[in-house]
Amino acid sequence: MKDVWHHLCQKPLALISDRVFRCRECLNVCNAFAYECCGCKAKKCLQCVIALTPGAQICLKHEHPLFYYRDYNGKCNACGYTTRAAFRCKVCNFVLHLGCFSLPITVLHKCDEHILSLTDYDDNSYLEHHYCDICEKSRDPNCWFYHCAKCDTSAHVDCVLGKYPFVKFQIFQNVRCHPHPLTISASILSTGIV
Repeated sequence: MKDVWHHLCQKPLALISDRVFRCRECLNVCNAFAYECCGCKAKKCLQCVIALTPGAQICLKHEHPLFYYRDYNGKCNACGYTTRAAFRCKVCNFVLHLGCFSLPITVLHKCDEHILSLTDYDDNSYLEHHYCDICEKSRDPNCWFYHCAKCDTSAHVDCVLGKYPFVKFQIFQNVRCHPHPLTISASILSTGIV
């Protein structure tokens, strides 16, 4: 059980796992460890509960501490989208919305044999270098992307992480309401069942 200051219901949250849900804060679909409100049954992913813990947060891409503002209207420095809530630096005008704040710093992807690193700097000034090596479409050099320095591979964040980066596709045995094993698959999630 955990009491969380940013949960409006103010009831304690219980740790859960192995349920597919849409996080109330970041809106990501996930089935990993999470917290569920004992009152309103709202579910929040573990990343959001940790990120929204009171106090300043540290981001590897910024030198100053970031503070969470629930009512903020501005653009995210990582993706360029307008956000209504964000982590913001009090020293400079650096802003990250919750989704970009929670991005993994390094990832593995089948497009490259090495680990890809999240970066915000593209030292190539030539227009032909601003392409995603996965989807082969242009990418904004001002937005964060994943990069392999050894192979010079660059890719959009969404292309590397996929549509459901926090869902582990698996088979569930012994489901109470169904006699056969059930599988979580991307095609089911795409239909909007969650």
